This record gives sequence, C-alpha cells and structure tokens, in this order.
Amino acid sequence: MKCFPQSAFDVVAKLRSANCLEDILLELKLSGRIFGYDTFLMGRLPRSPTQNLLDCATLSGWPAEWERRYQAERFVQVDPVIRHIRRSVDPFLWREALVTPGGRDGQIVLEEARAFGLVEGFCVPLHHAGGGESGLSFGGQRLAPSNDERAALHLIGIYALSAARAILSRTVSADDKPPAAAHLTGREVECLKWSAVGKTAWEISVILSLSRRTVEQYLISAARKLGAVSRVQSVAEALRRGIID
Repeated sequence: MKCFPQSAFDVVAKLRSANCLEDILLELKLSGRIFGYDTFLMGRLPRSPTQNLLDCATLSGWPAEWERRYQAERFVQVDPVIRHIRRSVDPFLWREALVTPGGRDGQIVLEEARAFGLVEGFCVPLHHAGGGESGLSFGGQRLAPSNDERAALHLIGIYALSAARAILSRTVSADDKPPAAAHLTGREVECLKWSAVGKTAWEISVILSLSRRTVEQYLISAARKLGAVSRVQSVAEALRRGIID
C-alpha cells in the first residue's frame, strides 16, 4: 500500500533542491507514476484577451497534439479550469470547474481534452501576494485521486509552483552573465525583446509585420537555442545572458 504523505514529502524535498526548470519538469514526470496522472501543465493565467498558451505556460508535460490544438483554438481564453482558478484558492477536479459560469465554450475544452487522453484532471491554484494567479494542472485517463492523494498533490503543486517562480526570479536577477553564445538571429532577438515587455505573439506580429505563426516559430527556435522549456524561461535566460535588456 502506497504511503502518499511520505511520497509527497519525498517529491517536495527534490523540488526544494531544484536548480532549474528542467529539474522540476523531470520530478513532475516521475511523480506521475506514484499519483496516477499522465500529464501536467504549469503556467500563469492570461492577463489580456490576446494572450495564448505559449504566452502563459511555464512548464508543459501535455501531449504535443493537445498542446497544438489548445494553442490553435485559443482555449486559454475560455478554459473553465482557468476561470475557476481566479475564483478559488483550493485545489479542484476539472469537472468541478464547470460550476463556474462559462457557457458551452468551457464544456467544449474539457470534451476535446478527453480525445487526447485527458479524461479528468486536478488543479492546484496559487494566488500571489503581489497580484496575479498561476496554477499546476494534472491530467490523465484514469485520474481519480483519493483524499490523501488530493492532499499530496496539493502540497506538490504549491512547492512546484513556488520553486519555478523562485528559479525564474533568480535567473532574471543573476549578476553573472556568461557570454551570449546562443547565436540567436536578429529576428529571434527582436521577438524576445518584445516578449520581454509583455507583448503577445499576435502583437509582435503586428509590430514586426510578420505572421503570428512566423513569430511563434522564431520564439520556439530561440527557446531551443537558449535551452529553455517555456517562453517565460526564454526571456529570463536572454536577460541573464545580456542578449536583451
């Protein structure tokens, strides 16, 4: 019989010692074997109607096909889980989010998620003292957490979200700036600069007279060269290296 409290404490200990976002990503993948989830997504909540998934995600363990579908359909703006995070400080199952008014659009998001193996999910919200919200959502085909598992995932979610935020903060404020050896193109640097000041891919596309798809490809390429796992980390890493200021 699994001891979920002890397993949670073991995961938390590893999260507390994480040095980079990749450490958190790996630990969340491994702990899914213990707690029964298949996939997860960590991110901030959108702050404007033009923001999309790639503007908000910090770490993604989602199936690539569902991530592309979610991005293309701009589900981040109608997702009932995101809406529920704004109204709740307590963790909740995805189906519980449907009590939040959102109409048919919200139901469509969860219905489509099932086709990609995300039949049920469990979300841990985090409201920041300085304002803003973020969340860590676990999903899977057979996810049905007991009370002990819910408590364990709640603890893991809080520590994972806090650890990621601390890592990003340290990355931005680090004094040591190694040489900018990422060899980014001029367009990639331009897109990162605008992303750093809060512009979405659509807004950057208008500013630079490019298609949104082209901007997103530049940002994805920049992230790969910087060894980043999200757009947020790309900006933080580019700032740390002095590529942008």
